[in-house]
Amino acid sequence: MNFRSSIGSVREWVDTRIESGFSNFLYVDRKFRAHPVLRRLFSLARKFDYKSLLVETIAEDDCALLTVENAALRLRKPDFISAEVYRLSFWKSPPDTAPEPSDFIGYAIFKEDRFASLPRPECHVFESVFPTVRGREENNFVHCQRSYAVNTAAGSFSVRGTLYAQQNDCTFVCAHVALRSSLACMLPEGDITYAEINALAGVDHQTRMVGENRGLGPDDMEAIITGKGFAFEKVAHEPRKQIVLPTEFQRDLYGLIESGFPALVGFELDDPNPGPNGSARHIIPVIGHTFNEDAWVPDAQRNYFGNQLRYFSSESWLSSFMVHDDNFGPYYCLPRHFLKQDNFRLILGIKDRATAFAAVDAEATGFNFVSAIARTITSIGQDWFDRFSIYARKNMLVMRTQLVRREHYAEHLASIRDWESNALETSIHANILARLPDRFWLVEASAPELFGTSRRKFGELIIDADAPLPTPLTFAPLHLARLPGLIVIPNQGSLETSDTDLRGHTPLFAMPFPETTK
Repeated sequence: MNFRSSIGSVREWVDTRIESGFSNFLYVDRKFRAHPVLRRLFSLARKFDYKSLLVETIAEDDCALLTVENAALRLRKPDFISAEVYRLSFWKSPPDTAPEPSDFIGYAIFKEDRFASLPRPECHVFESVFPTVRGREENNFVHCQRSYAVNTAAGSFSVRGTLYAQQNDCTFVCAHVALRSSLACMLPEGDITYAEINALAGVDHQTRMVGENRGLGPDDMEAIITGKGFAFEKVAHEPRKQIVLPTEFQRDLYGLIESGFPALVGFELDDPNPGPNGSARHIIPVIGHTFNEDAWVPDAQRNYFGNQLRYFSSESWLSSFMVHDDNFGPYYCLPRHFLKQDNFRLILGIKDRATAFAAVDAEATGFNFVSAIARTITSIGQDWFDRFSIYARKNMLVMRTQLVRREHYAEHLASIRDWESNALETSIHANILARLPDRFWLVEASAPELFGTSRRKFGELIIDADAPLPTPLTFAPLHLARLPGLIVIPNQGSLETSDTDLRGHTPLFAMPFPETTK
């Protein structure tokens, strides 16, 4: 049993209403050794206007996972004595009322490990799940979320969010917790144990150990990802190996995140005293991004700084990446250009299965196709297609790329309406789906005025994700294009078109969240 489902013994149920004079700082100082990450979690709870806190202790006899974790500590550190585990549950309701399902905010597992050689316990947040404070309506897009059921003394409740964890620097380190948060987004069971991660990496705490400046290398992390049945996309930058990045790494990272996949980003610290093992490094999971509809960058890049782009990438409107950092807490914003190339070392993007090429390549290919369509069909006497054609030929399109499943695109096609409330005809909908594989690159074409403000588009292209791009490029990878008033299908080097009632701009594709509850 994990810490979410284990039976707990009630330590206290605290009334935290502001009128009672409750202080987050004072409570964490007195009860939990002024732990900084726990203060971050209490601050998140405060943003959700929490009114009570349920504190339970979990005994080793009631939690198989705790037994395994403590056994690993005893193996790694023979002077390990015992552990104290607290489950903290946060509520919008006061303790004197029966909580409703919507009253449950989130939870944290706080673990204190005692060693004979240390005067005080080593503490860490073993795991926590909170919802994001800001969602899509506030331009925050955290695609990697799951629902987790938590068994408390008040009953079983559910919270939706991205699992956060902190290293203990003994049996698991920053790479372990970054992998755990990332894989939890992908695995049907919604979590993975450190024992399983260590087994895949060959860490047995005797012949090979982690912690105290010993961690997992890229080869270890790749073995763990593939060992769980996933593929990965890798971008590495090692100045000593003189590897030259073909693109800005931020664009590669965005291409993964926008498709709903988590990624791990490793970087080198500016450490004046790196120690015997060389420069210190850290790795964090990236789980989403923020969006700035009033971004200055797209126009400024093109008009002020001589960047003759053939199109606007939707990445230009990205403001920050959403990350967990086990040293600080969950749901932090990493500004788009804060992490410089001199410090950046690694991206490992986790994918459900491999693709023949990356999102940045799919996007450039999509623009080539859409440009060819606009040069071939310059006008059909229909306002929105003709506008699309002009934008394409003047290199003014916004391109957005995601790796999409057929069933999710089917739902999108069935739901979208143009600006005059026209829908796609049922027969055309069926014909489109009959042509498509299970998974493909969806490359959307929009205009800056549509994309930034109303989140709408001219249409989209469907590009094969599993076959390498031909050289020279042909229409072979293009399954079809849906544009205002037209469906465009390549046929032996030419373009066949058919009319549709969906003649105006339509909403952008929205990646659905997984609904699994664990």
